[in-house]
Amino acid sequence: MAEDKLDSSESEGMFNDFIDQEIEKSIESILEDGNLDLTGPDIIVETDDIMPPRFTFDNGESGSGSGNQGPGNQRGKLLFRLPIDRFLKLIRQKLVLPDLAKESRGKIKEVSYEYKTFGPIGTLLDKKRTFKRAIKSSVGTGMYDPENEEYDIMIRKRDKRFKLPERVEKPKYKAVVFYGADISYSTHGKRLELEKKMVNFIKIWLEYNYGPNNVEHRFFVHDCKAYEISEDQFFNVSNAGGTEILPIFQLVDKVARDEYDIKGTNMYFFYFTDGEIFGADGDNTREFIQREMVQYFNRIGIVEILPSSYSKFFTMLSKYFSSDKSKVKLSKMEQDVKFIKNIKDLFG
Repeated sequence: MAEDKLDSSESEGMFNDFIDQEIEKSIESILEDGNLDLTGPDIIVETDDIMPPRFTFDNGESGSGSGNQGPGNQRGKLLFRLPIDRFLKLIRQKLVLPDLAKESRGKIKEVSYEYKTFGPIGTLLDKKRTFKRAIKSSVGTGMYDPENEEYDIMIRKRDKRFKLPERVEKPKYKAVVFYGADISYSTHGKRLELEKKMVNFIKIWLEYNYGPNNVEHRFFVHDCKAYEISEDQFFNVSNAGGTEILPIFQLVDKVARDEYDIKGTNMYFFYFTDGEIFGADGDNTREFIQREMVQYFNRIGIVEILPSSYSKFFTMLSKYFSSDKSKVKLSKMEQDVKFIKNIKDLFG
């Protein structure tokens, strides 16, 4: 009977899965740092030194790893170059983020088959799940015990899991994202830094969901009036005087209806503010969102950045948009709240 073995390329693949697991553990700290360059095809991430395991089989053979020291300096840091898509997939798995999409009536879909489920029999080995099961078994038997310098992992037949094909239908049309900001007070100093951080993640996340060149990004600001500006201007516009929130929601709604097929385009609006409202402006804005925008927007995210004791917008909206099923998602970006929470608030 033929023995189950992994060739060199499969061993390398399993080690890559091991690296994925180690990086996945560090996803939150990597994102929290906020200094990632997500504009290229690859990303450089830093993680702690890794001790690679040895892979052994029922026949007692072992892989080439010595298990004596990691590939980097002991107690040091390792740099890994990952494709952006691979990194974002790890983010989705770690933070349990959904794919955000809707499909209009009659739209042609792109049909493909992806390996999204698994089982104990099949033809394509799911190396990551197999490795997870094998390492649990090896920990249970004491073969893998890093504290005692034991790094063997035995892969038994019962540990193996295989990928199973599943029919996947994907919508084939683009999305548009509107970004809005209150420039009366919020776009300076720390507020601007946090706003840039969130906008950067939103852009990359939606482009990951829809594919390159399928997402359009448009930028708006307001004081007492609302204006559309360029992305560069969005982060460099001068602060103005008073503030009124309703005009920017009205302008975004008008542009969306006038320039796009609202039934066939995925639409998102993310608005950043210090949360200070005056008079009936907050109630008027909330009523406009409910009456007009939730009917066709995939998601409306409202983020209150470094709120003061005068900030009331988040609290007022929370009375009306608290359901998990609501298209309107609310979040606060505060000094003592991690960026990860804001991502989960808007996309979780």
